[in-house]
Amino acid sequence: MRWSMPLPRHIVRMANAMRSLPSFEECVERLELIFPRAAFDTVLSNPLAAWAVASMIYIDAVAPATGDLPADVIWARPTMILWMSDEAYARDDTQSRFEWVKAALGGKQSVATLLDSWELPFNAKYGDNSRETLRDETFPGWLDEGALRVKPGVKTSSPQPRWALTDAFAELFEPGLPEPVVLDRLEVFRENHMSPSGKVKAVVARERGEKAHAVDVTLPDGTVRHLEPGETSIILKGVIEQWAPARLEDPVVLSISEPGEKIYTADSEVMQRLGIVIDAATLVPDALLVDVGSIPPAFWVIEAVASDGPIDEDRKRSLLRWAMKQRIREESCFFLTAFGSRNAAPAKRRLKDLATGTFAWYADEPTHELAWYELSADQPGPA
Repeated sequence: MRWSMPLPRHIVRMANAMRSLPSFEECVERLELIFPRAAFDTVLSNPLAAWAVASMIYIDAVAPATGDLPADVIWARPTMILWMSDEAYARDDTQSRFEWVKAALGGKQSVATLLDSWELPFNAKYGDNSRETLRDETFPGWLDEGALRVKPGVKTSSPQPRWALTDAFAELFEPGLPEPVVLDRLEVFRENHMSPSGKVKAVVARERGEKAHAVDVTLPDGTVRHLEPGETSIILKGVIEQWAPARLEDPVVLSISEPGEKIYTADSEVMQRLGIVIDAATLVPDALLVDVGSIPPAFWVIEAVASDGPIDEDRKRSLLRWAMKQRIREESCFFLTAFGSRNAAPAKRRLKDLATGTFAWYADEPTHELAWYELSADQPGPA
């Protein structure tokens, strides 16, 4: 038996606009391209998020990415996504999709009644208790990155539907697209719709995916150094090109260490003037920078953590002994542990081990820095 109740006028316009349905697997794969898990919170690209994309495209909950919102936009609420089943999703003809939208707008029992009329079981993909993850984490994250629009005037706590994919985001999930086309569309989406921090995270994640190629680093004096491919080099590139110019008055890169006991001396003249001689056979940091704009010059000892090796208390003591051998005074030494991302496994695992009096920085959030120091009685702030 067919579901024959008339459809509301505000969804009739879907007849000429419904998108082809991507497979669940396509949604999973493309979300990982858009929001790589090494850089973004996993709630933006996990299976529940992929099911949300598929379900919202199924019901045509898609709105213009910019500008005024048409009155006939179909809005979704998290439970409508949770009620979608594999069996219902397989009914991809226009009429079935119309009927499912109307039923879902009417509530869970209406969906069950519709599926019964289709002689299908009501096998909801997710339980209703998953709605908080979508409502409180996935959707707000997507909203920040230009993937969603929210219905004006509907409160966060309201049970009314209030979410729709942006058309620019939905277009990334067109089924059957060749990979080069997907990547081209993704670049356009990132440039035009993602937040500034989201763009940086995406770029850093993309560079991690290109580890097979040498990493070019532009030093403060404008010269370019080709580093060995790998995550460590990508992190060091960020430290030298982004952190150092923002943090230091007049940064100079003294050395960069690479695999195989190779030491690149970036400015031998400055090193000679400062009396520093670096021996590759001894303990050396991943990079040594000096701020010649500070008085006295401040030496920054950098460790880039791709897998392990943050500046913990033992490492700090060892690096201080090394610095003293280079005739660098302890009070002139500063320490930075650089990670790829807060979401990277080494950061989650080793941030707790940072030594007192050191700093931490993330390549995909270059405008921020963490400091770990001991509070003192004369610490500025409210009493």
